Amino acid sequence: MKIKKGIFILFLGMNTVVHAQEDLSVNSNRDVIEKMPLISLQPMLDFCRDRQPQMNTELDQAYQAAKLKLIAAVQAVRFNGVEPLKAKDVDQPVDAQFKQQVQSMLEGMSRSLQSVNATTFCPAFIEKLDHFDQAQFQRTVELQYQKYLEQAQPKE
Repeated sequence: MKIKKGIFILFLGMNTVVHAQEDLSVNSNRDVIEKMPLISLQPMLDFCRDRQPQMNTELDQAYQAAKLKLIAAVQAVRFNGVEPLKAKDVDQPVDAQFKQQVQSMLEGMSRSLQSVNATTFCPAFIEKLDHFDQAQFQRTVELQYQKYLEQAQPKE
């Protein structure tokens, strides 16, 4: 029993170190648009790290490559002037209730993964990360910003 507790604490500590390297906090509306794809991957990453530790190197490499593509897509949206980052509404704080909903969603994802076959899921997940479509994600971010702007516009 002590060994299981020790492994769990070690695993928890490793995840904390890994997650401390990147800021996945959701404090503004901008964070919701730009960081949610990374945040929503965390339960799947944790599941695969826990259930298929022999694949951790491959998983981390695939995640880092996908993360770089995601960041590049967001920067391209900014550079192209599509996003309204100068708009103050985008930098407004996120509602505490929304943060709680995100946390509940992540916990639900973690629970639902417990019944998944890790030997088939994790390799498929790595494959999906390896083939992350930066252009498609960029279009999605552009549409999200455009929708947000339309909602923020005063109605006449």
